[in-house]
Amino acid sequence: MTLRKRFIAVALWVVSMFAAGMWGHAQAPQPPQEPRPAPSQVPPQKRVFSGPDLGFRVDARKGKTPVGRFVVRIDGQWVEIEESASIRRLTVGH
Repeated sequence: MTLRKRFIAVALWVVSMFAAGMWGHAQAPQPPQEPRPAPSQVPPQKRVFSGPDLGFRVDARKGKTPVGRFVVRIDGQWVEIEESASIRRLTVGH
């Protein structure tokens, strides 16, 4: 086997191992997430840094770092957004 063929074979093997690891990680069960409150149940003391119709609501702090969610203003109410592009599992665990 020539050096070039050997290099290509090793590169393909590394790529396949990486892909298999990513696929296996995507199949692992996810820990349960705490339910988010409905927008009408959000306490009014939450602070929102905002522009005219887009904001960031601070829910807590980790040291000096604010932790929160992006929100949009719809009919005068701040509503949490759901991103359309996200990573999702391929299967549903039962």
